[in-house]
Amino acid sequence: MVLGADQVNLIGQVFESYVLEHHRDDILGILREADDEAHYPVVVDALTLFETNMEIGEYFNAFPSEVLTVFDSALRRAALAVLQDAAVGSPHLSLKQNLHARVSGLPVCPELTREHIPKARDVGHFLSVTGTVIRTSLVKVLEFERSYICNKCKHVFAVKADFEQYYAFCRPSACLNEEGCNSTKFTCLSGATSSPACCRDYQEIKIQEQVQRLSVGSIPRCMVVALEDDLVDSCKSGDDITVYGVVMQRWKPFHEGARCDLELVLKANYVKVNNEQLSGVVIDEEVRKEFEDFWEKHRDDPLAGRNEILASLCPQVFGLYLVKLAVAMVLAGGVQRTDATGTRIRGESHLLLVGDPGTGKSQFLKYAVKITPRSVLTAGIGSTSAGTCLLLLPITINKSS
Repeated sequence: MVLGADQVNLIGQVFESYVLEHHRDDILGILREADDEAHYPVVVDALTLFETNMEIGEYFNAFPSEVLTVFDSALRRAALAVLQDAAVGSPHLSLKQNLHARVSGLPVCPELTREHIPKARDVGHFLSVTGTVIRTSLVKVLEFERSYICNKCKHVFAVKADFEQYYAFCRPSACLNEEGCNSTKFTCLSGATSSPACCRDYQEIKIQEQVQRLSVGSIPRCMVVALEDDLVDSCKSGDDITVYGVVMQRWKPFHEGARCDLELVLKANYVKVNNEQLSGVVIDEEVRKEFEDFWEKHRDDPLAGRNEILASLCPQVFGLYLVKLAVAMVLAGGVQRTDATGTRIRGESHLLLVGDPGTGKSQFLKYAVKITPRSVLTAGIGSTSAGTCLLLLPITINKSS
């Protein structure tokens, strides 16, 4: 079952009117931009859109890929309408062709929002998946469309790359001319003599289930996420993100005698970084006053104020102020700087705690995890050798002494 012409028209009209009502200022800001070739997103709240017309929500859940294409076309028509209305008073506006509707804010329900990696039964559904970025690939240039010309009737038609086959181009079996040419001989216009004409930015990232959301003893699973156009470089390794996209499957070209392996991939429509911080730390007046009063009290003896802070750090361990000072310095971190040669020097420090069993090492680690928003507590048994360094030094013991 596919969307009919009447359904496509209904979806386009409803979305166009919705965008003109709720996102006119966003479109005006895009039209004022100088770069006509860049890709511009318009983030749409799904809950508000579905409340406007519940039938649109049903179509979106059933045919997400097709509906998203209709959304982009309706968004370009809405931008044209805004441009025509504002062209008289604003001469510096220009129409942008690369507009993308980015859907976010799905209703919080098990059918649409997931904290775990989707499975095979979710193929074809638009979901919201939360995870941690563990790997990002280099940004690549992807050819997504080729033009062919029929050797018989000279009809030119376009063939899109197949996402499910790693963006491979499937050569058409017959001419697509509506007059019924049915020729089987074509010439690719994007051949070796000319560079590809239809390209876009492409990047793949891998996300992992958040450890704190798993049950005890569970191993976090991973999933590949495909990013295109303006979504490229929207996140980095270590970010906690929420990806809105369509769960799809892909496979490599078939080979005789070899098994075909399917892979689940999330084709992203919108990426929301949950751990983004503002350039300036927002502190309310109450916290600011408490901070100023504390150091005003210890103005004559700041080390006493430092000791008072250390006494409240990991209170279940008595004493060990030197260790607490080291832990506090690591948690506070430092400031990244750049030297004269342009090399970036990180401000964070590493800490190695060595001690006999029962001296409180694990207590410090558990306390650090509690007060740090982004942290993972692990042990040697639950970790791989990747990224783990161990240095063994020979020690000579003189028994006579």
